[in-house]
Amino acid sequence: MTDRETMLEQAADWADRLDTLSPDERVELGAWLNAVPEHRAALSRMVQLLGDPALLDVVEQASRDTAIPPPRARSRRWVASGTVRRRRVAMGLAAGLAAIIAAPFVWHVATPDAAPVEQVYASTVGQQRQVALPDGSDMTLDANSRVAIAFSGSGRDLRLESGAARFEVRHDATRPFAVTTPEGQMVALGTNFSVDRGAGHSELRVYRGRVRLTVPGQAAVVVTGGHWAEAGAGRIVVHDFDIARYQGWQDRWLSGDRIRLGDAVARLGRYSARPIRLADPALAEETFNGRFRLDTPVESLTLIGALFDLSVRDDGQTIHVSRTGRIK
Repeated sequence: MTDRETMLEQAADWADRLDTLSPDERVELGAWLNAVPEHRAALSRMVQLLGDPALLDVVEQASRDTAIPPPRARSRRWVASGTVRRRRVAMGLAAGLAAIIAAPFVWHVATPDAAPVEQVYASTVGQQRQVALPDGSDMTLDANSRVAIAFSGSGRDLRLESGAARFEVRHDATRPFAVTTPEGQMVALGTNFSVDRGAGHSELRVYRGRVRLTVPGQAAVVVTGGHWAEAGAGRIVVHDFDIARYQGWQDRWLSGDRIRLGDAVARLGRYSARPIRLADPALAEETFNGRFRLDTPVESLTLIGALFDLSVRDDGQTIHVSRTGRIK
């Protein structure tokens, strides 16, 4: 490994850890930044690629601290004790930046004239679908879902038109991976996350890495692994969840706390051959807790309806959900 490659991997590792540094590690970061000018330039570029402006403040504060002691011998802690995930993130970002630095002419020639790849992927009612994307990323579509992609040399743009999708993103720091819904945009740089379109909003759930969530009229929020947030449901609030225990649509489960009935209808509808209709639109905002099978929509709706004293009637063309008495 060359000195430049080592520097880029160290910069990627610092970028991945900036928001969790201890005071001693901040001192070490300052020493590393002030060792040579190239360190600060490399780290600043890594932070820009991660898309979290708040992390730039950490870099600036560390580099301005004149009380930082002289640089110590190069630490290898990031190799010895860093997690496997962190090393993968560091390697991916470093490789992407190395390609930009080492071969600017090749990049200039290869990307502007490259024909973009445009494609629409869809799944049918009741059937999930696995898709290998052109960039090497993997996508899982929930039932009755649709995603349009436009990949070029400068970006990877995806539009979730309906349903839900989960993405295992291949590292490519030079081409941001952006998923857009009517409610907002989610941008990732090498991560595993899902986006689920509900009734008037979209849910972002991050299983590994970082995703920047941007909603019109609000400051961007970076959602990290083990957290989820919604776009289009008012102010962005980030919640945590247990990745190991969580079972969602990928496992054909509708599960969680304070699930909106409107969202339940949207998700169960992906597995129903007949449309599901709420007789009273106000019912969409009712919430409940629990876990229900997605692939048995009528049975699950009947169980959910019992929580609210609702009637579920299947006339062979439409599944109707209506009040039978006072909502409990």
